[in-house]
Amino acid sequence: MLRKVVRDARLRARVLERVEEFRLNNRASEKVWFRELVLCILTANSSFIGAFTALQSLGDLILYGSAEEISKVLKETGYRFPNLKAKYIVRSRSHYGKLKEIGRVADKDQIEAREMLLEVQGLGMKEASHFLRNMGYLDLAIIDRHILRFFSDYLEDRKISSRKRYLELESVLRGIASALDLPVGVLDLYIWYLKTGKIAK
Repeated sequence: MLRKVVRDARLRARVLERVEEFRLNNRASEKVWFRELVLCILTANSSFIGAFTALQSLGDLILYGSAEEISKVLKETGYRFPNLKAKYIVRSRSHYGKLKEIGRVADKDQIEAREMLLEVQGLGMKEASHFLRNMGYLDLAIIDRHILRFFSDYLEDRKISSRKRYLELESVLRGIASALDLPVGVLDLYIWYLKTGKIAK
């Protein structure tokens, strides 16, 4: 089924268009990089659509608002964990101005860049990988519930309980991606489409 989806010419065109958007993000300003970082903080334990809606509502509060102001807007959008995520967003500002430096590390070593991002409160392996992929780095897997659902017929343990487990599943995805002649970050888009019918993220 996956091979058939990957071979669909119209879908491939849409995926490649999305990939080009990620690559354009790479050349964007630090503000755009920070906005994507906040999106990934908001995406953790939430739907992408909910996180994106919350980010749109926040606007420049992500840069200047207090934790209380940010929390208030998040509550108004119906976002989960508004107080906790507001604190994470405010704390993440200490990384503003350093994100493109992490990008320069990713130009040479995406795994090392992901390690650096794990210092940002509110980011785990999945969110750090998501951030880097959205900034045009395609060699990391974003293992979320859709990917786990894709694996559901083959996995007894469907939770990512440790860093080791994440890396094991990432290695499996790399093997599948290699067989399909795709970067693992692009394979993720096809699997997401297969499970949701959408190309978003």
